[in-house]
Amino acid sequence: MHRKTLIAGLVSISTLASLGAPIAMASTTKSAVTVLHNAYLISAPKTGSTKLKLERIGTQLTLESGSNKYWWHVKDPSGKVGYITSNTYYTAQAESSSVQLPPGISLDPSITPIASVNATSTAKFNAILKVAKSKLGTPYELDHNEDRGQTGFDCSNFVEYVYHHALGYLFSTASKTQYTSVGTKVAISKMQPGDLLSFDDGGHSGIYIGNNEMIQCGGGLGKVGYLSVAPGSYWYKHLSAVKRMY
Repeated sequence: MHRKTLIAGLVSISTLASLGAPIAMASTTKSAVTVLHNAYLISAPKTGSTKLKLERIGTQLTLESGSNKYWWHVKDPSGKVGYITSNTYYTAQAESSSVQLPPGISLDPSITPIASVNATSTAKFNAILKVAKSKLGTPYELDHNEDRGQTGFDCSNFVEYVYHHALGYLFSTASKTQYTSVGTKVAISKMQPGDLLSFDDGGHSGIYIGNNEMIQCGGGLGKVGYLSVAPGSYWYKHLSAVKRMY
């Protein structure tokens, strides 16, 4: 499901490798700024300036010269240049790292995940499973995410929450965007534990945990639980994409 857009707007300072073949990924560097909560890119470093574009949570912006105490001067992935608040609720300068991340993903420098970016694939999957299983039985709530102080999750917010706490990832909580822009697409036949699964062209999201099962929120259960993705099953027939996440 699509999350409600949490628009930061023009805030004042008082306001708040794939396990298979090599794949193309984006790397985090110290010259990047990560969007922690949706905020506008604006034309000048002052409140009231023209809004250029809403930058979504998880977007990584390239730091340009000309920043000041209150505003980052940045370029977004589409090439648009402008200013975005440096308020730490909305943005953070990315940590220096040589680790490469899949498309659409950045690291949240404000948390310590269970598995670091340098952890083994096994450790990363175990972290994903630990977080996901800790939420079994949590009720389905449209557009909800416990990271926002709400109770419950919808499908795509649950997926983002799990990767966030397990691996420190930030990415879109919209299921359609997860389908089109998050992770590296691999063949369904190459599905591996830890992969993000997208169904019905972004209508539903889940996480593959092996043995022809996924863990997800909703999907007819009304809560976080397991569902079959075995060949011939309902959800296998509706599987649109498998996304490699590390």
